[in-house]
Amino acid sequence: MVSRINYKGRRLAACLLSLLCLAMLLASLQSTTYAQGQIQHVVKAGDTLYFIALQYDTRISAIRALNGLAADDYLRVGQVLEIPGTADSDASDSGAPIRAGCAARHTVVAKDSLLALSVQYDVAADAIAHANDLSDTNYLYIGQPLCIPFDDTVPLTSAPSTSAPTPVVFTSKTYVVKGGDNLFRIALNHGVSLDALRRANGLAADSFINPGQRLIIPTGGTVAPPVTPATPMPTPVASKESIPDVSVNAYTTKFFNNATLSGTPVLTRVEAAPLNQNWGREAPGAGVIADEFSASFEGRFHFEAATYRFITVVDDGMKLYIDGVLVKDAWQDQPAASYSVDVVMTAGSHTVRLEYYDNQWEASIALRWLKLLAADAAPPPTPTPTPTVQSTPEPTAPAATLKFAYGIQAHALGRGNAAPVLNHVDDLGFTWLKQQVRWEDMERQRGVRQWDELDELLAQAQRRDVHVLFSVVTAPQWARERNADLSVAGPPANNAEFAAYIGDLAKRYCGGPLKAIEVWNEQNLHYEWGNLPLDARAYVNLLQAASGAIRRNCPSLFIISGALTPAGNNGSLAVDDFTYMEQMLQAGLATYVDGIGAHPSGFNVPPNVLWQQACGAIQQYGNSFNGACDTPHHSWSFRSTMEGYRNLAVNHGAAALPIVATEFGWAAGGKQHPNYGYADDNSFQEQADWTVKAFSMMRDWDWTGPAFLWNLNFRVVANGTERAQWGIVNPDWSPLPVYTALKRIDK
Repeated sequence: MVSRINYKGRRLAACLLSLLCLAMLLASLQSTTYAQGQIQHVVKAGDTLYFIALQYDTRISAIRALNGLAADDYLRVGQVLEIPGTADSDASDSGAPIRAGCAARHTVVAKDSLLALSVQYDVAADAIAHANDLSDTNYLYIGQPLCIPFDDTVPLTSAPSTSAPTPVVFTSKTYVVKGGDNLFRIALNHGVSLDALRRANGLAADSFINPGQRLIIPTGGTVAPPVTPATPMPTPVASKESIPDVSVNAYTTKFFNNATLSGTPVLTRVEAAPLNQNWGREAPGAGVIADEFSASFEGRFHFEAATYRFITVVDDGMKLYIDGVLVKDAWQDQPAASYSVDVVMTAGSHTVRLEYYDNQWEASIALRWLKLLAADAAPPPTPTPTPTVQSTPEPTAPAATLKFAYGIQAHALGRGNAAPVLNHVDDLGFTWLKQQVRWEDMERQRGVRQWDELDELLAQAQRRDVHVLFSVVTAPQWARERNADLSVAGPPANNAEFAAYIGDLAKRYCGGPLKAIEVWNEQNLHYEWGNLPLDARAYVNLLQAASGAIRRNCPSLFIISGALTPAGNNGSLAVDDFTYMEQMLQAGLATYVDGIGAHPSGFNVPPNVLWQQACGAIQQYGNSFNGACDTPHHSWSFRSTMEGYRNLAVNHGAAALPIVATEFGWAAGGKQHPNYGYADDNSFQEQADWTVKAFSMMRDWDWTGPAFLWNLNFRVVANGTERAQWGIVNPDWSPLPVYTALKRIDK
């Protein structure tokens, strides 16, 4: 027994000695200089490219280039990096000087995010990500050590100027902000000063920019008046007794020791505008609890007649009211999140009220606004007569054409949905995503448009190089006809209202990952057309107005006609899709689109089976749903529907327009709604086999555009509903057989 213990001890000592020698060797390698003038660095725990670049006085980009590292590559402990031999005073990719060391060090806690840290330390979020080599800026882990750099979005060599600002003239050149941008980098890339860029866009030194935001790029010249944000200083107050209920040019702030703004305020004071409070884990004032408190901020401010963008950063929840009208609702537990909403303001004094609550841990709230320039503003349209299809054709379509590609529809809106959806689209190897955009949710009040969810989705798509199709549907209540049946979706009473919204959407996202817009959805079905008469000409009138607005604001966007639901004639409930399609073509459909939308549903029929053979096919595969036998019709067949649309297009002189399957697929695994019995007939393996076959057929046809499978994640976000029957991942995001099969096919 003793000899065994001694043997183990000798082995342990030998191992420790070897490890010590190895550590000494690695340490010596860290400063080894080679004849070629290069140095090698062995990566240690806690190393980042930012620190390594600082240590050797070089650039991150130079280290990456020399070692073949992509922007999202991780460093591994023990990895050997070659360091450029020539010193460089700049260690950033953008060319902005970096100050050595960290302004602060931060250990990540629950609810931390880059946005929260950006507000807390007054440092650009992308500078923090850059300093810590964060390839996934949406993911931090508790206990993670972070370097908070000095804010290098402004050159450190710059000194405050005491002279008058250089006059600038604003040109028509604009730039669309992308994910990861900061103002310094944009100014540098366009050869303008940071101060001129800020003044041209009415941005204060601490203003945020958001993906999709349009910036004016100024050039030197004669004086032009800058656009300035409405941020007047507060009116001083002498005592608590003199605090008004609503301050002028400042906020009267009331704090409550509950999360519901109820009861008597425990503290009332005046806050300066712009509002920017970051209390962290501390109480916001005497007598106020540190967690689970709420506050209201209310003041009257003067505005010029213009469209203003209101931007909030909040942790946890907030509601924003303008003159008592709720324009943004984010009343939910969340880490620091940014929201923006564009509001058309008339000239004069308006009341701004921000309601806020904190749950636990960090607490912060910020609100600022800026006046949009005329090129970016979209005031409410002046009602005009509904256009007719006989009028002058709109501007020309894109020079490119839609080609077949693999796509999928998903629910990617709502905080936290965009990233996992885009991750799975990328994992599938697909290049297109379709998202339905409900106009009624995005403009509940005329002129008050919500963009933050779409901004986030397109920023995620930009990072993964995924093209996006928006299907824009459903007029808000204020835009519907008098006495409209509000129990169902419907079109606007005035097509110009819809054109104004969809044109503004096209302008905001032009040049980014949004590549196509589908105008409406299943308009041959009563509950998609407001229980109004199902009239193809009325739809084409709507399409013409929308198409003209899109073409004027972003000619490069592809326009897809609203896909019809495969159906036969059923009184006032539905019009046969072939009949309706022919009527649309006769009314001039081809003039206004770049592709013809289609919804070739599969039901319980394999994709290559024509409708005439569908009854025999379902009996061969085993069936409980007998639609194809009881009422034979082309709509039961994926292939017959697609080929029928193609024949109609050719016969009406629209052979150049591709058929775009904006929704297709097979429900499987059992029905989750009694009206969809065919889901009982389809196994998960049949769903996989038939979906792969359908994609293969469309790829081989030379007349199809991008094809969108319905759907990715409705088993995740809407399990138990009829939509979930088509989902291709389980509620926990684990793959169903169809997901695995699609991932494996050669694309």
